Amino acid sequence: MNLNGLGRRIKRERLKRGITQEQLAEKVDISVNFMSLIENGRNMSVETLANIAVALGVTVDYLLSDTVNVGTDVISEQIVHNLATLNEDEKLYFLNMIKQYKAINR
Repeated sequence: MNLNGLGRRIKRERLKRGITQEQLAEKVDISVNFMSLIENGRNMSVETLANIAVALGVTVDYLLSDTVNVGTDVISEQIVHNLATLNEDEKLYFLNMIKQYKAINR
């Protein structure tokens, strides 16, 4: 597992949301120093990784997608990640688009 890649992805997601290391560390209930170490490639527990994912509003799979080579469907993860940022009406709109696309292309 590429822990540096995982740390970079966590940092990238944190910055996209305008969250400081201090704010994320508080949400995850870890020290700011440990948050910094994680973003620089330090190993962490599965529980901490899960808590970071929840705090950032992403899945653990998404955070790991560039770090573990196990045939992860990166496109599906990107779709899920982007959908998670939408409100319910927007999600319903895209669900209907997908259904219509599938009906036309059968």
